[in-house]
Amino acid sequence: MKLSVNVVVALAALSANAFDSADWLEQRMLLDREAERLCAAYAKYGALSTEAAESIIVPVEGYADGSVKTSVGAKRAQFFLVDGFIWGEGVEVRQFKRDGTIDMKLDADNCVVDRTTRSGWVEDHAHAEFRDEAVLDGDRVYFSAPEEYLKIYTNTVLRADGKELRSIRADYDHQNGVAMFDGAVELRGREGKNEYVLKCDQAFAFISGTNELRRVVALGGVSVKSGDREGSCDRAVFTRRDSKIVMYGDGEGVPARLADNSKRRSEVEGARITFWTDSEQVEVVESKVTIDTKGIKLPKGAKAL
Repeated sequence: MKLSVNVVVALAALSANAFDSADWLEQRMLLDREAERLCAAYAKYGALSTEAAESIIVPVEGYADGSVKTSVGAKRAQFFLVDGFIWGEGVEVRQFKRDGTIDMKLDADNCVVDRTTRSGWVEDHAHAEFRDEAVLDGDRVYFSAPEEYLKIYTNTVLRADGKELRSIRADYDHQNGVAMFDGAVELRGREGKNEYVLKCDQAFAFISGTNELRRVVALGGVSVKSGDREGSCDRAVFTRRDSKIVMYGDGEGVPARLADNSKRRSEVEGARITFWTDSEQVEVVESKVTIDTKGIKLPKGAKAL
């Protein structure tokens, strides 16, 4: 998953917080290499697995007091003790707090786990649940228990704060509350009676420790639908706290557009359009407004826009 320098700059400006997108992306590249290593390990040890044990659970990391921090269970598994790998089917990875409550759990169809790094590769489907009730599903997944990080290569679904985000690929950094989605991204949610859908090519989501989806930055081919309103733009920012979507033109002559398809039909264009998903309020910078006057009797001498 790659972003251009211009997109990274735009992202940093739009996110309006302390998030360092360039540094974060650099760290993700290191984990990408880890994902490649674990993917190769899955193929290697899967081919070597001929004497799998049934129904196993083993600790792979503990606290200083001896309690388990991370464990791996499997319906069928084979240990490669010299290399430190576990290859298994029906794998369950669990990460615990000191008091024994579950911090994170990941269930995988087929998986290899590196006991040294406490990371692994899932070849088929994986389902992850985190302490704050964020839920993540996907196919072909790299995970790191210490980093609380998952990289999904296809069929991503994230559910958090009553919202659902779908995409082809995704990087989910639970520790830092950041997720990056790539390819056919779709955000669905509801504010009061209004359901909204935001679609784009790429997106960043910022999630707080209380499972609140604080902000989504959408980039490329953005479309928005909220009730009777439909819009399109180059990039947009959704802020959960005030149920606000800010749409931006591309800065090169193509404005953001928002149409009202209710009975009063109208359309507005502007360099920046702000509207609220829980109200009819709209604010426009450098606006151009078109109103459908069909069926409306105008005063003598007046002209339709």
